[in-house]
Amino acid sequence: MKLQFVCKRLLAGILVPSVLIASALPGTVQCFKNEPFTITAEAATSTNMRRPCDPEHPMLIVHIDTWNYADPAKIIETIPESIRPYCVFNISLSINWSNDDHSWKMVQNGYECAKSWLKTCSDMGVWCMVQPASGGQCHFPDYDSNYNIVNSPNKSQFVQHADEDYENTIYAEFFRDYPSFIGFNYSEQFWGFASADHPCTYQQRYQHFAHLLKLCNKYGGYLNINWCANRWSPSLNPVAMLKTNSEWRAACEKYGQNLQLEEKYTQTSMIEDVESEVLGMYLAGYCGNFGVRYDDTGWTDRSSDDKPLDTKDQYRQITGLPIHAERMIMNGATIIDGPELVWNDDFGETWGGVKDSEGYSCRNWYSKDQYVNSTLSFFEKIVDGTYRIPTRQEVIDRTKYVVIQDVNSGNDHQKYSTYETLFEGLYRMAGDGNLWDNKNLYKSTGRYPTIPTVYSLYDSTAKTFKYQLKQSQLGSRWNSISAKQNEFNNVFSSEFNGNCYAGRYNNTWVTYNNDKCNGNKGALLNLQYNTCDTLDVNFNAYGNAIINEYSDHIDIYADNFDNKAQTTLSTDTFKVNGCKSKPTYTAKDTGRNQTKSVISESYSNGTYTLTVKHNGPVDITINCSGSNTGRKTNVNKASVKQVTQPSFYTGTRQYEGEFFDVKNTEGYVTNACGSGVTGVWGQGFLKFGKNANACAKDTVTTQKAGEFTMKLRYSDTSEINNVDLYVNGNKVETMKLSNTNGYSNWKMYEKKINLKQGDNKIEFKANSALSSSLYIDCFTVDGSFGDGSSTVINNELNGTLITGLKVTDDENRADWDIYDDFGSGSKLFGDRDFTAADVPAYLTGAEAIRTACDSKMVTTDLGTFTAAKDITVYTAVDSRIVSALPSWLSDWTKTDDVITTSNDLTLVIYKKNFASGSQVTLGTNSGNGNCVNYIVLVTEKEIEPLNGKLIKDLRINDRENAADWSIYYDLSDGSKLYGDRDLTISGVPKVLVNAETIRTACDSKLFTGDLATFTAGADITVCVAVDKRVDSKLEWLKEWTSAGSSMYTSNDVELAIYKRSFKAGAKVTLGTNGGEGNSANYIVMAIPSASTAAVYPEINNVEYSEQTHQVRLTWSPVSGATNYAVGVFQAGRWRILAQTAGSVTSYTSPKNLKPGATYKVAVAAKVGGEWTTSESVKHAVTVTIK
Repeated sequence: MKLQFVCKRLLAGILVPSVLIASALPGTVQCFKNEPFTITAEAATSTNMRRPCDPEHPMLIVHIDTWNYADPAKIIETIPESIRPYCVFNISLSINWSNDDHSWKMVQNGYECAKSWLKTCSDMGVWCMVQPASGGQCHFPDYDSNYNIVNSPNKSQFVQHADEDYENTIYAEFFRDYPSFIGFNYSEQFWGFASADHPCTYQQRYQHFAHLLKLCNKYGGYLNINWCANRWSPSLNPVAMLKTNSEWRAACEKYGQNLQLEEKYTQTSMIEDVESEVLGMYLAGYCGNFGVRYDDTGWTDRSSDDKPLDTKDQYRQITGLPIHAERMIMNGATIIDGPELVWNDDFGETWGGVKDSEGYSCRNWYSKDQYVNSTLSFFEKIVDGTYRIPTRQEVIDRTKYVVIQDVNSGNDHQKYSTYETLFEGLYRMAGDGNLWDNKNLYKSTGRYPTIPTVYSLYDSTAKTFKYQLKQSQLGSRWNSISAKQNEFNNVFSSEFNGNCYAGRYNNTWVTYNNDKCNGNKGALLNLQYNTCDTLDVNFNAYGNAIINEYSDHIDIYADNFDNKAQTTLSTDTFKVNGCKSKPTYTAKDTGRNQTKSVISESYSNGTYTLTVKHNGPVDITINCSGSNTGRKTNVNKASVKQVTQPSFYTGTRQYEGEFFDVKNTEGYVTNACGSGVTGVWGQGFLKFGKNANACAKDTVTTQKAGEFTMKLRYSDTSEINNVDLYVNGNKVETMKLSNTNGYSNWKMYEKKINLKQGDNKIEFKANSALSSSLYIDCFTVDGSFGDGSSTVINNELNGTLITGLKVTDDENRADWDIYDDFGSGSKLFGDRDFTAADVPAYLTGAEAIRTACDSKMVTTDLGTFTAAKDITVYTAVDSRIVSALPSWLSDWTKTDDVITTSNDLTLVIYKKNFASGSQVTLGTNSGNGNCVNYIVLVTEKEIEPLNGKLIKDLRINDRENAADWSIYYDLSDGSKLYGDRDLTISGVPKVLVNAETIRTACDSKLFTGDLATFTAGADITVCVAVDKRVDSKLEWLKEWTSAGSSMYTSNDVELAIYKRSFKAGAKVTLGTNGGEGNSANYIVMAIPSASTAAVYPEINNVEYSEQTHQVRLTWSPVSGATNYAVGVFQAGRWRILAQTAGSVTSYTSPKNLKPGATYKVAVAAKVGGEWTTSESVKHAVTVTIK
């Protein structure tokens, strides 16, 4: 949720993320009121899951969230293919309801939006679910125990009475129509019920859940519910619902395998109560899976004495890793959901979009580094089998204890919540409280497993708990905290000493620093499997390590990614005691945009110490052995299995106007709510506008060529007959779009089109100015898309700048591909895990050919491609073959730059320009096995460097805006600031008047890498004028000195001036402006070093004489000053007190000035015939006569 809405998601009417749903296709059940329907035959029940979820099939729920105004296709594409099959994409219809005007503020029609986005997910072949609700507010209907619809804002849209099997509802429709659909996700089921606009009660919601669970069982799907709590919600918790709602309890007993229950972190209370009851539902046999939806709104900062604070400054997404790791590796959770807040922590949209090779502006989404380096990094470890999720029986055997909530009298907490002091003295943090005062997400120790609290033990597996305690008897069982501790200590032996969290299951340890305020924390682990004695771990504030012990080595996954200090390395240490000989180690950074780790080792007297300075995930192996015998051998062996992909989707494809690529259009409406236009099917629409050059396009993919029906959904206010329909670059016809008489009156234009196998470009192009603005909601395509049995085969690879790449190395062709975001951390080869380490700034973001390393053995040309534009091709060659460079590179230019790799190799960069349409031949790497293959990078034709008198070889890395950069020599008040804006400058300090100046592009502010470099043509002082809103955030400016002055733009933005001196020939790097849209870009000025003396005399000392009532001023000399003048501000104006020669740098006032009188005084210098009056006045000082 956006922060202005989040605050207390407790009350009805508050906004929270939600989800979408799908529509019926012709011939299937229609789910709206007064519409006829037919029911297609389907098996009555099904115990086979469409997509299994268990320890062998873990699940990451990825949010396609309407708060992100997200394009489902582009969110899906951000997820690495290695884990995408294990992901379920949650179509989140965000809850944003106005109690004032009684309307939705984020999604106009949840049902239609859900159908649209489900079509995209199904077309892309990914598993998906829909989240229609957060709290009590819901886009979809609830049906009570009599199957009657419960009153809601959308009530009239749906059937009023549901069949007992729900087959006439939208819920069955989604299962029938979308083979990739696996169920419904209901978030935060603790708030917002029984409100005026959303009167559904909690009991009615769970009556509906009972029906929905039965339906999910029929279709092999899931009902996913996440639960969080506060002091007012015990009557709604999982135990309470089983106690008070017999329909729900019966459904859980019968269809529990279809229920997924999650811990939700939205409220800052009841943390361990929620964990205990959610785990209890799973272990007791009432639900098939459980998981975690982490959320920054549930985070509570802690003071140094472990008291809660009202801030969230300590939050990072990495703080969720201990929660995910413990729940999955120790407690058997199989689901990571989120985390939230999605738009803060997971995905972002590129401000202003990106341009493609045809000049279209394309909306673009990206995954955030903290999501990749924290959540995805850990989930990858689960999927690849590094860490194993235990079975339910294993968790029961490890946990041993269960508490049966048998209390039926007293207040709601006594009847439904966990025992008040159950966790105190065990794993609750010492400074924390109980129940609603339990705010710390972390545990003090992993010695004691999580204690589940249950309604009852439903099945035979649940009844194998060793210690089955009744909550009503706990007071007499433990008459003190110490009595409880003594019992648990006798059952769970101590395996480590220290002040951080550590817990073990078999050979896997989960360890982390549970204190963000008091520096490093650590523990001494007694090794159980490795033959050395102990492992001493010590963590920085955000430090975590998951450790696998083996007899002869220890594997460590350490992750501390701090996205708020991404270039700062923090120190963890791992010390192995009791080694027979010096161990060896290997280490690899595995994060994205990760600052390179610095690792050092030492060894003395059997103790091996590895010091790891890092910021992000690092895989470490310490090869070590000791003299201990009789070690344990039952190591965790994961058996993660491949997830079967959805059946091929044969239904309608739908393409939303707000996601089209566009040129010269009026603009996107990303959220139709509040736009004045109603009836949209997605979340927004496109204002195509009236421009004679307006264009819009999207891509339709089919496995089978043939004739298809395209329908364009549009609205306008006049007849439009001058927009052409193109398919694959060929004009089909000029569309005749009749007058819809209003933009909320949508009509369909229909046309038969022929599509080829593979990708097809659909374009709408104006051929002259339109008589009125055209609005486009979407277009749909129907026809025979194939049956999933054929694969679109394309022997050529295509990018934006690289087209028709034909790889002639047949044996390794499958390991070649093209990608467009090259940079530090990029995987270099399709058949190796080597990554790029240091990359020249101008190649960051380049289109790249990821070759196969094994192609190095081929002695003939490796491939060819065609230049789609005028391009510069860079080939990065292993330095070991440069001395015998392959002949095809002889006419390429060797640069002074290199790329270093994660395995400590150096790739030397060669470059060559190619005209658009020309063929590029990629030759042999020489057939040498003692090297790696080359890689190829492509950019638009290298921009010719700019040259001035002082600024030489200015190379601009921001290619998109480079044409708007220039150098000029007459900077003054009124000068144009930017090449792409009409803004001007004022307040130019005299020393900078006529300075040689780089006029940058304002839009370069969005570029996140170094903007440019140049060479100093003489000894110079470089001044950078930076927007005050971002100057303190720019790391590269920390080496520069504030000049103590500012300039101002014509739109009232203050630019603070920083300066730094450079010797002739020095390289000057101009860093990023921060990549933020709400700022102005900086400008750059250069002056000869001779001009770098002070531009005003700085008063550096004021002496007072109480005896004579005098003041003596002393100031710093100004180079070239011929005179100084001392002035005082009196009666609203400055007047000169005295003038001195240029050799005099002090002034003594007359005697007997009035004691207590206050004066503002300044000293000006005369340099080159000009007085420094304005700067001197700015730096005036105040003196008081004594």
